[in-house]
Amino acid sequence: MKFESIEIIDNLNQGRRVEAFLVEDPDDEYIEAADKLWQVYRRRLIATLKASNKPVPEHHHWSWEWKLQQELKRDSLFKCFGILDSDYEPQGLMLLNYGREYLSRLPGQESRLLIYLAYIESAPWNLREYCESPRYAEVGKELYKAAVEYSNRLGFGGRIGLYSLPGVEKFYENVCRMIPLGPDPNRENLMYFESQPIGQ
Repeated sequence: MKFESIEIIDNLNQGRRVEAFLVEDPDDEYIEAADKLWQVYRRRLIATLKASNKPVPEHHHWSWEWKLQQELKRDSLFKCFGILDSDYEPQGLMLLNYGREYLSRLPGQESRLLIYLAYIESAPWNLREYCESPRYAEVGKELYKAAVEYSNRLGFGGRIGLYSLPGVEKFYENVCRMIPLGPDPNRENLMYFESQPIGQ
């Protein structure tokens, strides 16, 4: 694992920016800890939401250990990043794919290689849509920045492509400044987004 010092917002500390760590290639212990902690919290959160007849998070069934096992079975090119807070508790995870099959669809960028952002998640206690007092903010934003930087490191110009769950489309369009290229009928009509290459 590689660690890089970053900052995220601690909502429980008057919204101050606090130190956290971007983790490149988190190990099995990190993945297992994230799954265990997040699933326990998710179960309580889902029970509360259902009791109030409120919608549950669209990704409530995710298992990161399973997702990474599938990538290993496919023998695909992938990269994983995570975020730890200063207490070394997992606050986010992201899985990226890359290879010759992942190409840009943007006008003028067709057939250029890009990073496909397959999955990204902030810990459930950070989701302001579902928690009255979310702990941290900008976890997803920092992970997305890491994806852009990794794309640039590979020589892909910072290009990113992804399919968005409906509940987070505004995050990609307004916060990440990605371009919506329309829903894909072959992917349950999920909206497909791409980022402009760096410098454009």
